[in-house]
Amino acid sequence: MRAVWAVCAGSLIASAAVVPQAIAPSTAYAADDSCISSVGTYVLSPASTNPAKKRTLSKYMDWGPRSSESSFFDTQFTAQIPGTSKLFSAPNGVIYEISSSDRDAPLKAYKDNTAAGGSLLTPVKTYKPNWTTAKRVWSNGKRIFVINDDNTVNVFEQTAPATGDGTISLVTTLPRSNRLTGILNAEDVWMVGSVIYTLSTDGTIAHQTYLETGGSPGAITTSIGAAVTDKTGLSGVTQAWSPGPGAINTLSLTDDPDTTGRISKYTTGPFTGINDEVSTGILGDVMADTASCLAAPDLGVRPYFGAPPTDEGDVPIAQEPSDTAAPQPSNTVTGKFTLGNGQPAAGLQVTVTAADVVAGSERAAGATEPVVGNATTAADGTWSLTLPSTLPTAVQKAMDDNRGALNLNATTSGTTSSGASVLGVDALVAVPPKSATLRAASSEEMAYFTEAIDDGHSVPMLPNTVDDAAAKEPTPDQEKRTFAAQTEADPKATDEKTPMWQSDRGSLAADYNPYLAGGKDISGEKITPRDSGSCDTWRYKQSSKIKYTVVGEAHAHWDAKAAFEYDDTMNSSIDIAVNSNGDWKVGGTKQVSHETGVSTGYVNKGPYYARQYKVPIEYNKYKHQRVCSGSVRATWYTIEAGRYKVPSGGSVGKLGKDVANKDGSPPFANSPRSHRAKVEPGTYFQLSRKKSSKFGNGVNFMGVALSVTTGYDKNHKQKITAGNRRDAKHEIWGKNGPVSDKPGVFYSF
Repeated sequence: MRAVWAVCAGSLIASAAVVPQAIAPSTAYAADDSCISSVGTYVLSPASTNPAKKRTLSKYMDWGPRSSESSFFDTQFTAQIPGTSKLFSAPNGVIYEISSSDRDAPLKAYKDNTAAGGSLLTPVKTYKPNWTTAKRVWSNGKRIFVINDDNTVNVFEQTAPATGDGTISLVTTLPRSNRLTGILNAEDVWMVGSVIYTLSTDGTIAHQTYLETGGSPGAITTSIGAAVTDKTGLSGVTQAWSPGPGAINTLSLTDDPDTTGRISKYTTGPFTGINDEVSTGILGDVMADTASCLAAPDLGVRPYFGAPPTDEGDVPIAQEPSDTAAPQPSNTVTGKFTLGNGQPAAGLQVTVTAADVVAGSERAAGATEPVVGNATTAADGTWSLTLPSTLPTAVQKAMDDNRGALNLNATTSGTTSSGASVLGVDALVAVPPKSATLRAASSEEMAYFTEAIDDGHSVPMLPNTVDDAAAKEPTPDQEKRTFAAQTEADPKATDEKTPMWQSDRGSLAADYNPYLAGGKDISGEKITPRDSGSCDTWRYKQSSKIKYTVVGEAHAHWDAKAAFEYDDTMNSSIDIAVNSNGDWKVGGTKQVSHETGVSTGYVNKGPYYARQYKVPIEYNKYKHQRVCSGSVRATWYTIEAGRYKVPSGGSVGKLGKDVANKDGSPPFANSPRSHRAKVEPGTYFQLSRKKSSKFGNGVNFMGVALSVTTGYDKNHKQKITAGNRRDAKHEIWGKNGPVSDKPGVFYSF
C-alpha cells in the first residue's frame, strides 16, 4: 500500500500483502474466491497552506486494474481528517492516521466499511507509536515500514493485518546498504507482496525483493535484492502504486488543469502500457487497497459499487426532445428595472441599443451604439419595446450575421433621493422574424434559432461610482486570488453556479453589499430619471483576449462511445458582466451565432469516457459612457463574448475537464427515475434540439467567470452510441429532466 507523504518529495506510497490476503468479495467482482477485478483506491486532497483546514479523503474504485477497458470511478464516499495528520493504507481496507495533535493516540487505525453500508473511516484501534517526524511510511498489511528522519528504516509487525486491531511492535531495523539507498532517495515507494517498488525523480520505476528469515522479534534477518529496472523516462509522473500483482498505476501532473492528474495503467513482466488515460483531474495523495490477486473483469457486467444494481423493469427507450412550445420570433423585447431592495423603479427612461454594431474606431476615439428604440418603465418597473419593422442597415446585417439573433443593451440612469447616481444595464437577445436566416429557415431550424431569445430580466439599479482607476485590469497576483481563476485552475469540473457578484482582484466578503454609495445603503431610496436632452451611448474597447470556453460535454460509461460535435457555426449564449460600482455583476447573455467554417469536437471516445469540450472565443472589455448634451451622465464597463477566433498556432478546439464522476453506479442510483431511459444495444441517442445545461464558470476572463449555454441543433450535438453487449441495459438520464423533454445534458451508466 501507499503512504501519503514524503518530507522532501511530497509523494506517496502503495503496498500489498506479504502473505496473500483476499479482499472481501462484497467490495469487487470476483472471478473466484481469491482474485478480484476491482480495488478500492483513496485520494487525500492536497494540503492547504492553512494547517487548521481539514483535508478530504475520497474513495474511488479501480475497476479492471489489468484491463485496457478500465475505469477509475468515484464512489462519492468521503471523510475529513485534520490538516496536520498523515495517512497510509494497508490491504483489506485498513487505513492508518498519524496524528500530530493527539498525544494520547498518535497512531489510529480505521476500517473502510463503505461496501457494507458503513463509513469510510470506521475507528478500529489507537496505538502509541509516534511517527510524526517520519519521512515515509508504508505497509503491506503484516509489516509496516518507517523511514525515520535520520534515514534509519524500522520494520514493525501488525499481528491482525485483516482488521487493523492487532498489536504493533518493532521487529527489526534494516541494515544500511547500497541497496537501501534507492528506497531512501525515491520519489515514491510501494509494495506488492514481498516486492518493493520505487519511483525515482527521473521517472524510473524499479523493484527489489524484500525477504525475512527467522521467526521472532530480535532474531529476524532481512535482505533486499538488487534493483531491477522496470521502466525509465516516465515524464511528469509524480506518484505510482499497484492495485495488485502485475499492475502499476501512475499519476502525472502538468501545468494545464484540463490535463493534470492523469492516471495511466501498466502491466509488468514485461512493463507494458495498457491505458494511457484512465482518468484525469486526480490531485492529492493516492493510496490503494492492494489486492493479493487480480482477475480480469467480466465485461458483461456494468461496474458498480456495493450491492449490484437491481432491474427496475422496463425503462423507456431514449427519444429526442420534441419541438413543442418553442419560443416564437418577435419584434418585442421586455425587461424590468427595480430598486436594490426589489421594489419597482418607475418612470425611468430606457434606451435600447444594438450591441454588435459599432462604426469607426472602438478604442481611443470611441464609437456610438445605434439606438433601436426607447421606452419608459411602468409603475411596476417593467418596460416593453417593439423594434422598428425596418432596422438600420448595419443593425440588420449584424443580426443576419448572427444567424437571426439580435444582441441588445438596455440602459437607464437616475439619481436617488440622497443624490447618489445609479445605473441599470441589461443584456438582451431578440430574434425578430425579419432576418435573412429566418426567412430561409425550415420550421425545425426556426426552433433552433428562437431558442436564443433571452429577455424579460429583472435588473436592480446599482450605484454608478466606477472610474478608470477602479476598473483597471487586475495584476497577475490579484487575478490568481479570484473565484474565477481558482475555479479555472481546479482540475475538477464543478456544477457550482457562476456567482452573480465577483471581484477581479480577489474574493468578495461574505457580507458584500453592492448597494453602498458613500458608505450608505441606497437600495431602498426612490430614483428619479437622469437622462435628458440629446443622448448617445459611446463605447471604447479596452482589451481583448482569446479564451478557450466550455461549450458542452458528452458521457459514455459501460460499453458505449461518446461524441460531442460543434461544427460549422457558433451557437452559444454567454454571460455578460457589468461593472458600475467597482465590482462585476453577471447577468443577461449575448448570443454568439455565426459561421466559423470549422468542424470540431470529439467522436467515439470510450468506454468510461466523459470530457468537457472547449472552443476559442475572443472576449472584449469595453468602457461605456452615456453622454447627454455633451455631459457624461453615466460610466460603466462590460465584459462580452466576441467571435470564434483561433489563436496563432492554437487549437480549433480542445478537450476540457474530466466529468466522468457524473456517470456510473452512484450517480445513477441518485438520479430521478423519471429522468432515465435506455439506449438499445447497437443504437445511438443524441441531443440535437433545445438548449444544453448552463455550464457554470465556463470561462475566466481577467478574473471574472462567465457561464455558457449551447443550443443543440443539426451542427451541435451530444451523442452516445451503445455497444452490442446484452448482459445489461445501457441507461442514460437527463440532468434537468427526462431525456425526451429538456435534459440539458445526459449522463451514462
